Amino acid sequence: MVGVPMEDTLSFKPGTRFAPAKIRQILPYLEYNTVFGNVESPCDVGDVELLRGAPAENLANIERVLRDLGPPWVMIGGEHTATLAALRAARPKTYVHIDAHMDTRDEWPPGQKLSHATFVRRAAEELGLYVIYIAVRAFDDEELRYAKSNGFYVVDGNRRISRSQILDALSTSTGPVYASLDLDVMDPSEFPAVGTPEAGGLSFRELEGIYVDVLLAARPLAVDIVEYSPVNDPTDVGATKVVRLMLTATRILDAVRSRGSV
Repeated sequence: MVGVPMEDTLSFKPGTRFAPAKIRQILPYLEYNTVFGNVESPCDVGDVELLRGAPAENLANIERVLRDLGPPWVMIGGEHTATLAALRAARPKTYVHIDAHMDTRDEWPPGQKLSHATFVRRAAEELGLYVIYIAVRAFDDEELRYAKSNGFYVVDGNRRISRSQILDALSTSTGPVYASLDLDVMDPSEFPAVGTPEAGGLSFRELEGIYVDVLLAARPLAVDIVEYSPVNDPTDVGATKVVRLMLTATRILDAVRSRGSV
């Protein structure tokens, strides 16, 4: 586990920089249980040292730390822009993007090329990635045109998603794979603790099932979980869900690395 308390380009609700600290705060008080049974708490290497309001410099720092660390890692953000640094460090061929948003605008806000809403386009341009979007439901028409023109796979979150859709999407991936989970993919009525909530979305149980399928079918070399905002989670209910997803990822990544299967 590596914390990345980056919060330089958020458009709406602040607070994601506090996510790594909140996860550490509640970890000692939870049962380490997942759909695969008990799981040990991951090795925590601490937070990447960052500068407030300096996204380019912060991405360089994150990339350097992750390169030195080497996969597998579970990166806890922080805003989603940090995933660009992780992709630069991991250099996958396929990127799995589980999110309410496509994050593929050319500029957002207008005139700004590097932000949480543009980083996927920057990564595709720079690294030549194949992108699989899962459960996206809030995006600009131009983003969708860009994705389709590049041959990216889009699982639309505005309609009910079947397990076969997820597995069909993942079957198009080529390793190595990197997977990123933005928690605003969930319905804000169930998980409001995000920077940019959008109406509709997945229940926690639906997301957990999709996430397990992604981890088992794509076998990513590393993952991140981003955009959890503790200041919008006064009862810590959201934090418990983040921890369960983190431990699920830890269990699967460790098993794949050690034994080749879960």
